[in-house]
Amino acid sequence: MHRVVKEPRSQKNGGRVGSTVLMMLAPRIFSWGFTLVELLVVIGVIGLLAGLMLPVIRHVAEKSKVVAVHSDLYQIGLALHVYADDHGGRVPPVRVNCNNDLRDHWCQLPPELAAGNYLPTGIEAGREVAFFDRFNPGFTYKYAAPGPMLLNNEPIGNYALWIPTSFPNLESTNGRYFETPSDSPVKWVIWSVGPRPNSPKSTSKYAPMSSTTWYKRVGDSGVIIRYATRDGIQFKSP
Repeated sequence: MHRVVKEPRSQKNGGRVGSTVLMMLAPRIFSWGFTLVELLVVIGVIGLLAGLMLPVIRHVAEKSKVVAVHSDLYQIGLALHVYADDHGGRVPPVRVNCNNDLRDHWCQLPPELAAGNYLPTGIEAGREVAFFDRFNPGFTYKYAAPGPMLLNNEPIGNYALWIPTSFPNLESTNGRYFETPSDSPVKWVIWSVGPRPNSPKSTSKYAPMSSTTWYKRVGDSGVIIRYATRDGIQFKSP
């Protein structure tokens, strides 16, 4: 009796089955990739979404920074309040400087606040208080008050603070200068130059006390301020 031995199908067909399987799978394998047109469409969509989101991201970033500035000014205002309590109601003198390396640091935060441990201490001239304007890196927040002024660290009379005559309504640009604390309705003012420090509002001669120079909304220019009345009550810009 003879046994019939069948050849394996793959061998009998000379590998046709394997080739057929590969041919069937090929469309699926290559369909996983992107054509050039599809890739360009995806890139275009991503670019469009990024363009739409960028203004939103900038809006949120600016608003967050403004909130942080108000928090900084609150801390400085508290330090000035405690300093005044410790010094018979007096606040530190205002400083201006004519030296080339320091003249841009006019109305810097008073070194007395660092020396008395009311605020963090810095190590550079013009930055003895390590509390820097978030919109003006390398410079402290600004400080002004009617009363004693130092020019190049030497007494030179009183600093004159411009205040609208309509105070406490600060919307006017009509005002006058006050040199003595007893006459001024404002005890002190501290401010940030704002997100656009070189803008006409931030550099106005009516800044920081006229509200026409204040930053009021995202995208705006102007200063961000906090001030205390003669009675020590504190107010801030929007």
